[in-house]
Parts: sequence; C-alpha cells; structure tokens
Amino acid sequence: MVPVACCPEETRDYVNLREILLFMTETAPGSPLLVAGARTSAPELLVTVRLDVDLVAAARSGSPFVGQAHAWQCEDGGAKGLKDKVSVVTFTSNNVFNGVPAGQSLETFVRCTGGYSRYSNRDFPLAQLADSLNRWQSADLGGPLSLRIGPKPTGGAPQQFPVRIRTNSGKELAKATPEIIWD
Repeated sequence: MVPVACCPEETRDYVNLREILLFMTETAPGSPLLVAGARTSAPELLVTVRLDVDLVAAARSGSPFVGQAHAWQCEDGGAKGLKDKVSVVTFTSNNVFNGVPAGQSLETFVRCTGGYSRYSNRDFPLAQLADSLNRWQSADLGGPLSLRIGPKPTGGAPQQFPVRIRTNSGKELAKATPEIIWD
C-alpha cells in the first residue's frame, strides 16, 4: 500500500479580508431588510456584518505525504486567522446622531454580538471588535456579526452608517448601509 495525500499540498492557514457586506433591519425577528429611503420608528436597528475573505497559503514545508496522508479529513483553511490583523473598526453616521457630529465614532451607541468571538452570545462594546476579529479562526467563517444601534436618534435626519476596518498594514475596507429615515 502506497500512501497518497488526500489533502492539497499547499496549506492555506490564513485569511485576508476582501470585502465587508452589510445588511440592516429592525431588531424584531423576521424584520425585512431596510433599503435606501426606508422609514422606521424602531427603538433600535441591527446591522449584520459579513466579511468576505481570501484564503492565503503559508510557505510550504516538509513532505506532502507526511501527516496529510494519514488524515481522514483535510483541515479547513484559515485555521490561523487573519494574516493582516485589524487595528481599528469605526462605525459612524453621515448626520448628527444623538448629539454626535457626522463622521464621529458612534461607539457609545453600538453593541456587538456574534460570529467572530468565542463568546458569540454575549454583547461586547465596539471598542473590542478589532480584538474579536483578530481572534477569528476558520471555525468562525460564515458566522455573522451583529451591531445593535440605539437608541433612536432625535431630529429625524436621514441616517447612513459607514463601517470601516483598518488593518495593521494600512489597508482599509469600507462599506455603508443604505440611507434610511429613522423617525
């Protein structure tokens, strides 16, 4: 019997962020997506964040037959998490939001839950989101992250929420929710 490796020779241990995908709804279960121009009077909104990633190969080492030939199943890619770690995540509005000027951090109005934290059922502040993403591993792929925004702003001005992720290398990913009117 000759062992033949069933797994690819190239191990893709890391991931790089490619794109941010945002979906905004009211917090009630089953609420439809809020699209540009939508009006809502909900006390809080929920922005679901999904990260689109690329698997990145590590340098080849050793024989492709050792270890992998004995594997009953191949390891998932991305097991070592982000190759280029996140330095900061910002969440802002395009208009004044409860006294916070446009373009300034809404950190005090945003709570995070989900996907990329080992404590995925617990709320944590926006300030801890970069650390949560940096602990991200392959088992977390596909898990959404939820940003709960509230309370409802006063004034009724249209609101659009840009999310920016900056990595240690200086790369910046940005995406904005649709502009809605929060009555």
